[in-house]
Amino acid sequence: MIQKSCLVILMLLLCTALIQGMPTTSRGRCLCRTKGMMLSSVPIQRVAEVEFHRPSSSCDQEELVVTFKRNARKRCLDINLEQGRRIKEAIMKKRK
Repeated sequence: MIQKSCLVILMLLLCTALIQGMPTTSRGRCLCRTKGMMLSSVPIQRVAEVEFHRPSSSCDQEELVVTFKRNARKRCLDINLEQGRRIKEAIMKKRK
């Protein structure tokens, strides 16, 4: 009886060691969800704030979110285009 109990406990421990954790949220938590909705450039004088988000457990891509002064609306700036790359580089230099 003790051997069966030990065997069951050993099997449970082995199973828990082999199981990989599943994320609690899907990767659909990105702020910039679709490529078609991203801006290619923005007039800098209309920008109130710029946020750079690194890849995380909830989103596997880099994101650049721009908040406009006039209506506080947030839009995504394409990080692969020239203005997005320059802004990202400036933010990265500032963080160092």
